[in-house]
Amino acid sequence: MNEKSNTLRSKFSRLKSETDTALGAFTPLERFVFSIAIIVSIVAVLTMLFKIDDHFLVSIPANGGNLSEGVVGTPRFINPLLAITDVDHDITSLVYRGLMKKDSTGAIVPDLAESYTVSDDGLTYTFKLKDTAFQDGEKITADDVLFTIKSAEDSILKSPERVKWSGILVQAPDEQTVVFTLKRAYAPFLQNAVLGILPKHIWSKIPYESWAYSDYNTKNAVGNGFYKIKSISQNSSGIPSQYVLNAVHPKNETAPRISTVTIHFYANEDAVISAYQNGDIDVAGGIDPENAQILEKDGATILQAQLPRTFGLFFNQSQAKIFTDAKVRQAISLAIDKDAIVNTVLKGYGSINYGPIPGSSLIHGTSVTTQKTSSPEQIKAILEKDGWKQGGDGIYTKQMTKKTTTRLSFEIATNDTPELTQAVNLIAENLRAVGIEAVPKVYETGSLNQDIIRPRKFQALFFGEIISNQSDVYAFWHSSQRNDPGLNISGYANAKVDKLLEQGLSTLDTDNQNQIYTAFEKEINTDIPAVFVYSPSYIYITRPELTGITLGHIDTPRDRFASINSWYLTIDRAWKIFAR
Repeated sequence: MNEKSNTLRSKFSRLKSETDTALGAFTPLERFVFSIAIIVSIVAVLTMLFKIDDHFLVSIPANGGNLSEGVVGTPRFINPLLAITDVDHDITSLVYRGLMKKDSTGAIVPDLAESYTVSDDGLTYTFKLKDTAFQDGEKITADDVLFTIKSAEDSILKSPERVKWSGILVQAPDEQTVVFTLKRAYAPFLQNAVLGILPKHIWSKIPYESWAYSDYNTKNAVGNGFYKIKSISQNSSGIPSQYVLNAVHPKNETAPRISTVTIHFYANEDAVISAYQNGDIDVAGGIDPENAQILEKDGATILQAQLPRTFGLFFNQSQAKIFTDAKVRQAISLAIDKDAIVNTVLKGYGSINYGPIPGSSLIHGTSVTTQKTSSPEQIKAILEKDGWKQGGDGIYTKQMTKKTTTRLSFEIATNDTPELTQAVNLIAENLRAVGIEAVPKVYETGSLNQDIIRPRKFQALFFGEIISNQSDVYAFWHSSQRNDPGLNISGYANAKVDKLLEQGLSTLDTDNQNQIYTAFEKEINTDIPAVFVYSPSYIYITRPELTGITLGHIDTPRDRFASINSWYLTIDRAWKIFAR
């Protein structure tokens, strides 16, 4: 070993001596040039190494960052049994979780439940709970689920969730198992199980009469979600101005990447837009199409998802006898330029509807015929063949008896929002062009609901329906729902449709459901009790640095948070082989 070391030292000394001799023979200029060459070589090698390193590096999501969102309104109840407003539901969905959850595709999948099974007859649902805990460390058990459901059912509490649990038996064979027994098969039941679970060890100590006044609804909320309320700021009037929520890491769960979510509250959308333009917030949802267009030009990222809502013109034959004429309904349907309404009113942030179930709904049938707007000449030919004659003012009339003549004219009631009033005005223009007179009647929201819709005191109504599951279709079109508080606003009655809707509510098989609702849509499109016009988009504005966001399927505004655990604001760089 010593002999080898001595040999190496001898070779190194000889090399150094030869190098010194060679450098000593250089002139000063040659030494300078040589030094520059060495420096250039070193820089070139380092540059090459950096490029090689950069080639193998990739950007990966990192933990951290604060996401600031602006919403219209203020929260009151961060509680799954008391939440009423969109703001309540937004924050509650971050703080609480249910047995099931809705993912970004709209599918109902396990959340606090590890797994679930459904009996062959569709009457019994059995859930096995995960081994996880509330934000205070207390284990979540079947007792918490039983307590939550029984509280929802209690008449004293008056929970908005009460109607969903009426007549459902809930039992807990052991602390990790919950069994629900239904009186009859109900296809949308899993959506009920999205309800957030309350901690029994906290709320059972508070009388139902006092729940609304508890600070466990706000600053002291103890949920089981991925975010916990850290602080609440108020303005000089004591009204909340912002909530700050910190990410938590539930037991046996993967924590979200964004560390802090701050939700700012504003009086109206104009204030939200100003806050975004001033840099006070990073994201905002439910934006008006016109504002979205402006912000997109300013560099905002615009995300959109089709809402399961159908806006259309609903006919009330009991108030306007002209609608008993199928040819009149057909002519109106063919005359409305749906494409122009989507592009003009919604600025393209929406889609055309041709049936009672919007295309974004997960229960859509498959055989709805898409019918284009016909020419004025074709529509007039339909009316004239039906006995209508165009008068001097361009509006059609029809001789009903020797003494009575009916004018093809009717009123359209609608809400006073800019979107709906503009849509109704365009519809009126479309109809006048073919000899039909439609007179817009615009009402404030409260008056429209109480004085016009509930007593069915309208001839035609331009309105929107939310169709997120089978029970919604039933409520809007089954003949049993024709009178208030039912939602069958056109008073439609069809025995075949009633049977289809009843089958749809009790059928769990997806293929059978599609067949049922395809047949249902065919019946509706044949009878034309309404003209379906469009589905609007849910519009979400973000800054470019927010990444990983997927809106996917949106039923209600809170659904935008379905994928929040994959959102991130900061990135790291790592070699591809180490990136996961």
